Amino acid sequence: MNIIKKKVNDEEAFEKFFRDCYLRNLRPATVKYYKNEFQAFRRRIDKELVECNYKDIEDFILMSKQSIKITTINTRLRALCSFYNFLFKNKLIDKNPMKNIKLLRDRQKNIETLDNKEIELLSVKK
Repeated sequence: MNIIKKKVNDEEAFEKFFRDCYLRNLRPATVKYYKNEFQAFRRRIDKELVECNYKDIEDFILMSKQSIKITTINTRLRALCSFYNFLFKNKLIDKNPMKNIKLLRDRQKNIETLDNKEIELLSVKK
């Protein structure tokens, strides 16, 4: 006997996810962060979040690298990871599109520092 699985849409998935957030007593700022990041992600892709696959996430990353900072992309990926992990664990989606997605490496720029002589010169001038 086959069990017919009802597909959820984004609104139902968000409702279940945010209900879980409240049950876990997450801070209002955390819930707001999730909502903001999901909205920003939805603006960049043209499909329901529950229908996204691995390639959609990769395309989002590639598209985002053109216009936003790595830190912002990683912030968005963290929120998406929480959302998709919740959906997958609760059997609301069949595959987790974030399963093999890693955060991007943020190459820090080297900041020039003063050497000991320069520090001594600064302290002598006072």
